[in-house]
Formats: sequence, C-alpha cells, structure tokens
Amino acid sequence: MGLFDKVLAGASTGSTTSDMSAEWTKDRTVVLKGTPESLDEVKAAVDLTDPGSVCAYWLYSVMAMTADYDIGMSMMKFLYADIEPFGRGFTEGGASGKAGWDSFFNDRLKDDDYRWLPRAYFAGAVASNGFKPETPLSVELHYNEPNTTTINGQSLEALGRLNIVYAVKSNAAGNLVNITVSKFEGSDRWYVTSGSSSAGIFYDQRSALTAEAKEKLYS
Repeated sequence: MGLFDKVLAGASTGSTTSDMSAEWTKDRTVVLKGTPESLDEVKAAVDLTDPGSVCAYWLYSVMAMTADYDIGMSMMKFLYADIEPFGRGFTEGGASGKAGWDSFFNDRLKDDDYRWLPRAYFAGAVASNGFKPETPLSVELHYNEPNTTTINGQSLEALGRLNIVYAVKSNAAGNLVNITVSKFEGSDRWYVTSGSSSAGIFYDQRSALTAEAKEKLYS
C-alpha cells in the first residue's frame, strides 16, 4: 500500500501491550556491536525496533559524552524523544521544557572523580580494573514490570504510547537507574523517553573508588 493509499485508509487499531515481545519483558543482556565513534556508526549499530537495543545504546551515548561532548550529545538526541507528559522531565526535556543537557552535569564531565561513572553500568567494569568494561560491551537490562504497568496505564490508551521500563545497575555502589523506552502508535521505532535517566547515571558513587581503583581509572 502506497503512502497516499494509507492516507485514505481507515485508522489503525493503535498500540497495545500485546505488541511487546516476550523477550522484551524479562531480564536480558544486550551486547553492543563494537564501540561506535560517531552518530552515523550508532545509527548503523542500533536496532530501533528493539527497545533493549535502544536502551543499551542510550547508555553508551551517555558514556561517549564523557570523551566527546558533541558526539555523545548527537547520539543521545538521536535516541531520545523530547515528549514526557507524565514525568518529571528533569534533564532531557519534556514537561520541564528543558530540552538538552543540564549545565549541572558539565562540572561532572570535567571531573575525573565523576567522569567514569557511566562505564560502571557495563559488564566487567569493577573496582579491581578501574571500572573499565569488558569488550564486546554488554549491559544487563532488568525489566521493571511495576513501572512499565503504571506508565502504560497513564499513556497507552490516552496517547497511543507503548512503554517499557528497564533498570540498569552500576557495578560501583549498586545504583539502579530506570530507563523508559517508548514507541508511538503507527511506528515500530523505539525512543528513550525517561526524563532523568542520564542524571541517575551520574549519581555520585565515589564511595566505590578505592585507592587501587582510582589509580587505574584512566591509566
């Protein structure tokens, strides 16, 4: 069916929770394809039809920003939808109207005591190796069923937005960060829509920095 034919066709039935693959609604490990150096490489690597892939590359994008602000931010903007009617919209945008990066985190990006934090959410990044992840990079996603059910109750029927919430756990001090990924009626593409996930990733876990770990952080 051509695009104009679709214009003339009847409305779709919309998204439902039955659109969620069983694989998406359980704990899973996502292995990244290499270490993308640019937005184009992220676009080639991420599977936009898989919420877990989008979630994993979002975490990678936040980590990439600690090395190159512009490249990391371009990756984040590609993966993020600045729409959050039922959330705080703390950092990335949404209800607060603060699209973009909060200046509060600029200080953390420049401070070696904080800049390592996103690395700690990837497999193999532990204190004994200076929180350096194993390659190929992988991240364990924990399906957050209660939050998923709550958010879908708010936005699925009213807005046609299907959501899945995954939690990622830091190997430093065990910090848990929820990342919400969503897709909209008529689309197979998933976006990150949580308004505070990047803030959570930079949550202060310096208590995990033993003298040995600190020495190995950037060596």
